[in-house]
Amino acid sequence: MIEFSGLNYWAILVAWLINLIVGSIWYSPAGFQKLWSRMSGVNMMKMPKSEANRAIVLVALSALLQSIVLAVVLNSMHIVTAEKGAEAGLMLWFGLTAITTIGNTLYSRLGLKFWWLNASLFLVVMVVNSVILAVWR
Repeated sequence: MIEFSGLNYWAILVAWLINLIVGSIWYSPAGFQKLWSRMSGVNMMKMPKSEANRAIVLVALSALLQSIVLAVVLNSMHIVTAEKGAEAGLMLWFGLTAITTIGNTLYSRLGLKFWWLNASLFLVVMVVNSVILAVWR
């Protein structure tokens, strides 16, 4: 049964911010921006401003939805410890992110290294956020 009661909206907000902050650092010049640009053939710094702004807004909305859904799933599963939160985050990442993104990446001819660069961001975010959402009730 899906359970919406008992959600901690402050925890969801923090999980959302963590998603945005980690992603911003991950794809920054200090992070993996150069590698990502080289592998994808896209220079984020040369994108038209309107296109970049649209991408930022959609990524932010996606991160918020991901945080809400993750909170609902963990809440519905009655996961309330850091250990179980980390386990659930890992399994959800593996089954819903890693597995579903590998095909698109490979069919786009971007390779396993590019897939890992992107998928590992969500590994970090989903495990950390699952721990936060599990324990912060």
